[in-house]
Amino acid sequence: METDSPAPFLLEGSRSGVLLLHGFTSTPQSVRYVGHQLHALSGVTVMAPLLAGHGTTPEDFAQTGFRDWLRSAEDALEALSARCKTVCVAGLSLGGTIALNLSIRRGDLVDRVATINGSTGLYSPQQMKAFFDGCAEDYHPGIGSDIKFSGGKETCYDRIPNSVAQERYVLVTATGQMLPLLNKPLLILQSRTDHVVSPENGKRIEGAVASRSITFCWLENSYHVATLDNDRDLIVRELKSFLTAK
Repeated sequence: METDSPAPFLLEGSRSGVLLLHGFTSTPQSVRYVGHQLHALSGVTVMAPLLAGHGTTPEDFAQTGFRDWLRSAEDALEALSARCKTVCVAGLSLGGTIALNLSIRRGDLVDRVATINGSTGLYSPQQMKAFFDGCAEDYHPGIGSDIKFSGGKETCYDRIPNSVAQERYVLVTATGQMLPLLNKPLLILQSRTDHVVSPENGKRIEGAVASRSITFCWLENSYHVATLDNDRDLIVRELKSFLTAK
């Protein structure tokens, strides 16, 4: 199995599908291991798209916004739904945010939703200043490869255009406000230690949604990019169990 490719992938399997979404500035490389293992162990169909503006250059990224990222994910959701009878949307970081967003707006196509260190709007004053300071630099330092495992490395941009950082804020905040509308079975996987997204986001999601079936799992041995970290096999097991839970 090639685990380092940033390309999108489709693993054909059963009529149970999983849409697996990468995070902000990243690529499907960050979720490839989990996707392949989940496919091998459960036989489900797994699709991992490349979100608009990702996987090329920061300059290309600067030409996109949250509507483009949502459209990439929604197009993939529609394609997977045409192949599969049931679909779980799962995502890492901003991919988790988009998974929540799609499960609310396109609930007709989503049966279950899972977030891995998803963000829903808890920002520090320092982050807010960086997003909207008129004197801010055009680019911020990258946020990739927050990984505890010594051999882990994420394929992602090393700098972030200020314009897309603002777009991310808008999407995350809006999705957080929509959470009370979420009524799908929900799996929340949350790293206890995360240097990119506050771990409090997991409990915030749990407390805000209307879902009657919620599974919460702390990831005790991973940082933000948990799908490439020490708990990656735990993530696979939890997703596998979640897909067949009543």
